[in-house]
Amino acid sequence: MKVLILSISTGQGHIAAGQAIKNAFEQRGVDCEVLDAYEYIEPILSYLVSKGYLLSTAYAKKISSKLYDIVVKKNKPSKKYSVQKITNTVWAKDLNKYIEETKPDVIICTHVLSSILVSIMKEKYWSEAVTVGIVTDFTVHPLWEEARLLDYYVTPHQQLKFQMKKKGLDPAKMLPIGIPIKSKFSEHRDQNHARSMLNLDVHKNTILLMSGSMGYGKIDESIQMLDRLDLDFQVIVVCGNNKKMYKKVKNLATKKRFDIYGYVDNVDVMMDAADCIITKPGGITASEALSKGLPMIMVNPIPGHEMRNVEFMMNNGLAIYATNSFPLDEAVYTLFQNPDRIKMLRSSIEVYRKQNSAQNLCDFLIKQFK
Repeated sequence: MKVLILSISTGQGHIAAGQAIKNAFEQRGVDCEVLDAYEYIEPILSYLVSKGYLLSTAYAKKISSKLYDIVVKKNKPSKKYSVQKITNTVWAKDLNKYIEETKPDVIICTHVLSSILVSIMKEKYWSEAVTVGIVTDFTVHPLWEEARLLDYYVTPHQQLKFQMKKKGLDPAKMLPIGIPIKSKFSEHRDQNHARSMLNLDVHKNTILLMSGSMGYGKIDESIQMLDRLDLDFQVIVVCGNNKKMYKKVKNLATKKRFDIYGYVDNVDVMMDAADCIITKPGGITASEALSKGLPMIMVNPIPGHEMRNVEFMMNNGLAIYATNSFPLDEAVYTLFQNPDRIKMLRSSIEVYRKQNSAQNLCDFLIKQFK
């Protein structure tokens, strides 16, 4: 059995999902390769798409939000001779050269754009591989209607069935096993043990404050707001790849204990140590927190898909959303002053969380192959 994972470099979530799946396959002795589809077709295309995504999320949020809202209403695929359809067909033909050379038995797409290319290959009968699309947020993204011919669609929850039907996707092909995440987020340590591993006070309430892998978010403002709260707690702060922010917050004078980190690879331990997490609502981070049973306070969502994640979490009682009118300090105060609120969140999370998603996907596909 040979597996090819096709990703696109827009944010770290798609890459992280692909890596989690690759690790799970390799643990089972299956040959698995990850390829950036656009990078293979044309490196400049990959660069422009990646750069455009970063710029839109950092500097043109209102515009990208309106564009998202317009595109999300589109439920019919593009016409046969539209510019979009012709362009994607040309790119699919270029990518198919790699498929013909490597002959994978299974193709897994962790981005809707690579899913579209593979769907065109299925339409043209260029490949007989089993094909899977991964929905990496708690919503069916715009453009999934262009990828209707895949064999399976992995979703974070069965509640996305209605959205799939609206997009013209076959609900019978849905695998609601959760967004693929690393297996360590399905493992659980005793909270005091995790705090000891991080040299924290085992008896003190603990908050994990994260900005996401790309380092976006107003971490410095959040620290100052939390430091003013008349509550006793300690905070683990993860700045991700934002070195400038790391240096800035490292030099902040605070009354409370704030342990400042840059990019780390032990977020699973930090989640076990925490009573709640303050984070941007990316699909991967939200899935990791849910798998750990950790209550979330969501902040600074990227317009579009992350706002849809907020809506899913709020509508299902899985998290708290801090806004201008319900600021972070009030959200934290409300949570820690009402222990029953934390219990309610944990109870809802227990119903909705999905564990071992990458492993379950691999086992399913291996069984199908056999």
